[in-house]
Amino acid sequence: MLWFLANYFASACLEYTSVGSVTILTSTSSVWTLILCAVMRVESFTVRKLCGVLAGLAGVVLISTVDLSGKSDEDRGNFPHKSTAEMAIGDSMAFVSAIIYGLYVTVMKRRVGNEDHVNMPLFFGLVGLLNLILLWPVFFLLHFTGIETFALPPSGKIWGIILLNSLSSFVSDMSWAYAMLLTTPLVVTMGLSLTIPLSLVGEMIQYHQYASWVYWVGACIVLLSFVFINHESHEDEDPRDRHHGTTDQV
Repeated sequence: MLWFLANYFASACLEYTSVGSVTILTSTSSVWTLILCAVMRVESFTVRKLCGVLAGLAGVVLISTVDLSGKSDEDRGNFPHKSTAEMAIGDSMAFVSAIIYGLYVTVMKRRVGNEDHVNMPLFFGLVGLLNLILLWPVFFLLHFTGIETFALPPSGKIWGIILLNSLSSFVSDMSWAYAMLLTTPLVVTMGLSLTIPLSLVGEMIQYHQYASWVYWVGACIVLLSFVFINHESHEDEDPRDRHHGTTDQV
């Protein structure tokens, strides 16, 4: 259920705000991951990690501020105009998705531990099956209330987009899950922020919307934050590995 809600809010918010803003705001899940990992004792909390996460959040704030300005963006291209209220709704949904994602990845790491304890293809298959069994009433509720009416894709192009998106989501989810089990939840969560520069390039190509220098400064800050967090997590794990190695020898 947590996985469904995180992905639903992350997808639904695209109706109200830009891809770049969604990608950046969902990266704030690193803050919640750090907090929840410390509370659930999945990963240790350090001031250096907090500084790295806050630096990444500073980059998020920079770009979100530019995105909320709406009308002041002179290079919006043919991207559909959205009011400040609509962008605020979309950004809020992305923020909620980040919180739920942080909770999900922390709970999963705590329950599973490492990759030897779970069959990932089987795990995601069961996640999909349970969502299908438990959430099918919501389908009819959304349709008959008019909130989100059901309709088949009108063209082959849309079918192609759906299939391509499904395939890319499958590959990314599997890669994310294995990476989370092999490293730490915080490293993987910060790693997701690396999609920010690619999303900005995508908006340039599709909408001819050229981001201002503030966007790129924020993206660079997030990138450097990921490198720093990755280094800190490895430094945190090395003493444990040496301790276990010494114990095994004894």
